[in-house]
Amino acid sequence: MRIRCILRLPSRGPLVRALLAGACVTLSAAARAQPASPIDNWAEFRTALTACWSVPPETDGSLIAFRFGLDKTGALRGPPLVTARRLNGDGDARKRYEDAAAEALSRCFPISVTPAFGAILGESPIRLRFVNTPPAAAYQINSNITVFAPR
Repeated sequence: MRIRCILRLPSRGPLVRALLAGACVTLSAAARAQPASPIDNWAEFRTALTACWSVPPETDGSLIAFRFGLDKTGALRGPPLVTARRLNGDGDARKRYEDAAAEALSRCFPISVTPAFGAILGESPIRLRFVNTPPAAAYQINSNITVFAPR
């Protein structure tokens, strides 16, 4: 399956356009990081998001945050909005970090969800942070999700 993605972002910089374009990359169903059974709660959802992210080397201390919506079937309702970023390393490392975050979203969505959890997702804006620091206490209530780099 191939999805055509059209981005109209004249006021955004080239870095944001590149990040969102990366989020539009479509992978084959076999390449997607999908759980064995449909997701039914926030804890399973966090676990699935963690499995989608591959942390690039030489980006310690970096983070990127997104806000986005999902429909009741687990598909993105539109391009994710970057709400915060702190990127460490040289220019190449910073680009790899943003690309890895966009690829994680491409790998994860659409995600298979139960009808009951899909109804919750359809009403909940998702706030997702990919953080390359040691795990710390994080605000992890329902749709506020922090994914820490594995240590």
